Amino acid sequence: MNAPARALAVAGLLAALSVPLDGAGPARKLFTYEQVFALPAGPPGAVGAGAGILGRLPDIQGWLDDGHYLERREDPADKQMKTYAVSVADGSAAIHTADAAGPGAARGMSVPGGRWTLSVRDGDLYATDGRTKSLKRLTATADPEVNPRLSPDGAWVAYTRANNLYVYDLERGLERQLTSDGSSVVLNGYSSWVYMEEILGRASAYAAFWWSPDSTKLAFMRFDDSPVPVFPIYHADGQHGELERQRYPKAGDPNPWVQMAVATVADGKIVWMDFDPKADHYIAWPFWTPDSKTLTVQWMNRGQDTLRLYNCDPATGRKTMIFEEKQQAWVEFFEDLTYLPSGTGFIIRSNVDGWDHLYLYAADGTLRKRLTSGEWRVDAIVRVDEPAGLVFFTGRPGKSWDSQLMKVGLDGSGLQAITDGGGMHRVQLSPGGKHFIETVSTIASPAVMNLRAIDGSLVRKLGDQKTAAMDDYAWGRGELFTIPSEDGQFQLPASWVLPPDFDARNAKKTYPVIVSIYGGPNAGTVTNSWPALQAHYWAQRGVITIAVDHRGSGHFGKKGVALMHRSLGKWEMADLIAAAKWLRTKPFVAKDRIGITGSSYGGYTTTMALLYGAAHFNYGQAGASVTDWRLYDSVYTERYMDTPKENPDGYKAGAVLTYADRYTGGLRMTHGTIDDNVHMQNTIQVVDWLVSHDKPFELMLYPDSRHGYQASQRPHSTREAHDFWMRKLLRQEPGRGGK
Repeated sequence: MNAPARALAVAGLLAALSVPLDGAGPARKLFTYEQVFALPAGPPGAVGAGAGILGRLPDIQGWLDDGHYLERREDPADKQMKTYAVSVADGSAAIHTADAAGPGAARGMSVPGGRWTLSVRDGDLYATDGRTKSLKRLTATADPEVNPRLSPDGAWVAYTRANNLYVYDLERGLERQLTSDGSSVVLNGYSSWVYMEEILGRASAYAAFWWSPDSTKLAFMRFDDSPVPVFPIYHADGQHGELERQRYPKAGDPNPWVQMAVATVADGKIVWMDFDPKADHYIAWPFWTPDSKTLTVQWMNRGQDTLRLYNCDPATGRKTMIFEEKQQAWVEFFEDLTYLPSGTGFIIRSNVDGWDHLYLYAADGTLRKRLTSGEWRVDAIVRVDEPAGLVFFTGRPGKSWDSQLMKVGLDGSGLQAITDGGGMHRVQLSPGGKHFIETVSTIASPAVMNLRAIDGSLVRKLGDQKTAAMDDYAWGRGELFTIPSEDGQFQLPASWVLPPDFDARNAKKTYPVIVSIYGGPNAGTVTNSWPALQAHYWAQRGVITIAVDHRGSGHFGKKGVALMHRSLGKWEMADLIAAAKWLRTKPFVAKDRIGITGSSYGGYTTTMALLYGAAHFNYGQAGASVTDWRLYDSVYTERYMDTPKENPDGYKAGAVLTYADRYTGGLRMTHGTIDDNVHMQNTIQVVDWLVSHDKPFELMLYPDSRHGYQASQRPHSTREAHDFWMRKLLRQEPGRGGK
């Protein structure tokens, strides 16, 4: 079929689907491909690709103080985006900061009450004087300044350059270099790759330094990547290409050596905390005490089953252990450890009893009070209000797919949910805890944004994604439910979006299914929140999209997640296969057209489904897949699997190609050629086996793309993924002109 004919076929398909939902009355419109799949634009909360269907939510940047929040808006005078301070009392707004002008400029950075607003332009630092409104250039260097961070008092800025750590005195206009041994393998204040990816997190942007509350000291980490094996990543550009040499420890490999230090910014003196500089361990996530006199450093053994807190003296480096936690499976760093403002104790969120809960400890590590308990989870500490004797946090006290803003007394009394109703409540609490901004949606209702007082009462609505235009379109029906595991031990959370004309009683009509999956430990995707427009798009075309979370997804606490220890792939497959069998019992499901899709860990789960679970899944799209845990990084893999030497059977059972003889076809794989997270090696090894054994499959490589594909390549990636489902599930050839 030629391209015009294919386009007409698609147009006919869409016309056939544009029918009244109840069989009478005017037909409702279907989403076009461009409305749903075009690249999003606009601020967070904006629909972007769905413009004209859902409304945009305000772009809230955080809080200035208890009486004002910060919002990005377009200035009607010059049509430029600016940050406004908006009054809680009456909604009036005044410009707080304007974006730095010129190419390569970044948004301004400031601290409450500070004189200076910092910005980055083409890799150099600039500061705007709040008194004179003048712009001052701070640096002019060949190497860029990375991760600039203002001190709490706004008088200093710290940053890294060429893997050395610097501070700049804004009042005096002087730069001080704190370290001088930075190189391609020695990194000061800048994280080694595996620490950024798996310990400090991508949000750190590689920053590995922390200001003391009094702005006089800077804690930082020093990494030495010398022992870490080099992985070659080939760039195919130009005549001869280029070889990138990445320091990447795979499972069982040597890790980087790491140290923790404290620098006094006034004189540049550095004191090293008392940890063996070449020990095979992890240290990370330091926290300053409120008086800036102690640095609490977290230590973990290589086996990741023991976590300790050490109080370190910044003046001498001497350390004292104050806390230890051991678990049979694995432990995790405390990312939101919070000191009481008085410095008399700290609060941690631990899952040591099988569920994430809050514990209050004295400053010396003595347990003072367990604050929450039960078979539900605390998600994160939001704020500690010591004078009021309260801790504010987000948690899931009811259904595991709903979250609420909650509070509890420091004595463990008065546990209460502040928000109510179903949905995932995302909150931004004001600095003094008097107000919060909530964004909430449900499986059946688009997101709304509200400004509320801390008692939960509504101050005013700030935004609503629901618009009058929604009534013009045919919407799918979102539902939450559970599916029993095959062993009867768990009710697996699930959500789906059914076609607008769905009628379970119509035995003559069957619907293909797309299973959307991630699948990693404690990484569930089933929530009571508004589905992406893609789910409704496919529902309009007669395809059911479903998400199912397995027993290790987090819905069943650490007790459930810990079942995955030394056996990645086992329970994901057991529970996904149970879901596929359950689907096949439904008369309305097209049993020969059950597809599955995911990327990264979801790519692993998808490839496993098409090989290990080949009898239960017909088609799969796997992006950037791990295919053998020996090929992934040490920190993540060993946390769950131990080393290959310690757990050879587990690694073999979790490898995709262990089940290659089950493969019958239907797999499409994609990968970025310079992916530095999940190396393309993973996909290539599977391709090698498929080609050698003359098996049918599809492959798309994205040149010079990392773990996420380049923006210029995403339209192609999205279109090809869409067309795969059109061909396989709807038996349609959409062509490039298809909608």
